[in-house]
Amino acid sequence: MVTILNRRRHGFDVVIYTNDHGPAHVHVFRGRNKLKAELQPVRIVYSRGFNSRERRRIRALLEEHHTLLLREWTRLHIK
Repeated sequence: MVTILNRRRHGFDVVIYTNDHGPAHVHVFRGRNKLKAELQPVRIVYSRGFNSRERRRIRALLEEHHTLLLREWTRLHIK
């Protein structure tokens, strides 16, 4: 698991599991709350514990850092 965006700076931990499957996606955590979002296009696949306001914030964060997240996914999974 590689943390790409951290909670201290962004309010959430955004991680990519190195042994995960496609399509390109990230996992977002804060406390016990978790969310999975695909990256092409940015789409929330599931969310547990985050309210609609938090989900909108997460989606905006993922869209803002989309290039970085997709680049890191590719670096970790395409060899």
